[in-house]
Amino acid sequence: MNLSLYEQIGAETIAQVIIEFYQRAFADPLIGHFFHRVNRAHIVSQQIVFSSCMLGAKEQSYQGKSLREAHHRLPLNEVHFRRRQKLLQEVLGESTIAPSLATQWLSLEEKLKGLIINTSTPCNQ
Repeated sequence: MNLSLYEQIGAETIAQVIIEFYQRAFADPLIGHFFHRVNRAHIVSQQIVFSSCMLGAKEQSYQGKSLREAHHRLPLNEVHFRRRQKLLQEVLGESTIAPSLATQWLSLEEKLKGLIINTSTPCNQ
């Protein structure tokens, strides 16, 4: 039987990664300003559930806004998404997660780009 990424990584480690990621994202000079009016505890708890579901958790169900709905008013472009991915890559690299599992996690995140960046903004290159 194949274990999901969620089962291989574990709930506690996923939560630790998300918490550390948002510590860095909120403080980041390139993307931190997007979080100025965001409740950190709320976004972290939502993202832990979302990521857990994305990674294959069967006992959880994400009930938050869709990615498109959550991001559509933000002028997010490719540069912002790349920075987000870089921060996540750094956190995953510093975690106890096996590199192959971290790569799979990042790959799943990459597939969400079209739901996060705002393609109507002029600076998407």
